[in-house]
Amino acid sequence: MRDTQDEAREFWARKEEEKGGKVDFYTFATFLGMSDDSNAMLGGLLYTIDGKIYFEDFEKENWILKVIGRKQKWEKTEFTIKLDEIARVKVVPRGSALSCIGGRLNGEETKTASLAMRIFTKPVVQLLMKNGTSSFFEIMQLGDFMKAVQPPPD
Repeated sequence: MRDTQDEAREFWARKEEEKGGKVDFYTFATFLGMSDDSNAMLGGLLYTIDGKIYFEDFEKENWILKVIGRKQKWEKTEFTIKLDEIARVKVVPRGSALSCIGGRLNGEETKTASLAMRIFTKPVVQLLMKNGTSSFFEIMQLGDFMKAVQPPPD
């Protein structure tokens, strides 16, 4: 029987080979969506390799569909964000993120979540891109992620 640690090492070795670099950071995350788009709510892996952030989701199992014998159609979501294309990384309240995703708030208008707010609500990371769009994530290892993705000064 294979060890889970061996499987994890093999998984990350394949990712490094596919992407052509060493994994600098990884965590579990939920991709909430992009500005002026629809909610995504996709759980998956977020990792960095050579100045790029990668996100890829996991297939969700729907037990009700399994019980009735239907196959659920699933398409993998995978995308890359270059660190040098990020203008700012902010921690914002979930409500601000959802308002921006829904088009009711501009990415520049989101407020930074206060420390008190971070304690009582789930903080969301906003990646505000230089082109004006934003991507929003709930991230498990928030502090480590913030250190890993700080854009270089202009």
